[in-house]
Amino acid sequence: SSGINAEYGGYRAVLVFKNVKDESIEYLAPHDALESQKSKTELLEKFNGDWKDPAWRGMVYCEKPYSEEQLDYFNTLPADRLPKIQDMMSRYSAGNDDEAKKVI
Repeated sequence: SSGINAEYGGYRAVLVFKNVKDESIEYLAPHDALESQKSKTELLEKFNGDWKDPAWRGMVYCEKPYSEEQLDYFNTLPADRLPKIQDMMSRYSAGNDDEAKKVI
């Protein structure tokens, strides 16, 4: 299952394990951030066409959009993210960057 995070505008995913059951987990109906099927199709086409282009994120109103640094991180291939993580961590641990504190 997956959907758009209404708070941040990002795409989220959930893994479902059909043989794992916990009766104490409360079911919460998903929030449908896009009302029309046409909008959902357009968003998926944008995401699937070029996941690095953040245009699909703008299709849903969100209260706390991702920062430019966060978008840069998401748009970096996972294999190339380590230097970005190290940079953020060094700024955060040095206490020199208020933006880094928001990201981590």
